[in-house]
Amino acid sequence: MLTFMQLFEAYRSLWSNRALAKEETLTEETCKALLYEAIEKELRDEMTHPRVRQAPEVKFHYAVKRIMAAPLAEAEKLDLIDLHLEVMDHIIV
Repeated sequence: MLTFMQLFEAYRSLWSNRALAKEETLTEETCKALLYEAIEKELRDEMTHPRVRQAPEVKFHYAVKRIMAAPLAEAEKLDLIDLHLEVMDHIIV
């Protein structure tokens, strides 16, 4: 598995308009926490108005499609999908 700093940078490349902290000022643990938080927000659709939010399952589907279409290395794609699965397991339970 890649480091959380590498995954954080890969995730940032998926979302050019999201305000995420700059990597050079972050530690590995901070990157991990910020990455989990950002993915949870994404899957819960918290960036959308409450009346038009979609279910986490729908957002997960869109996230996987976006990751697969991104110009990332295969290892980055797999690790990002794995993180999305971890967060999705946390949301569903």
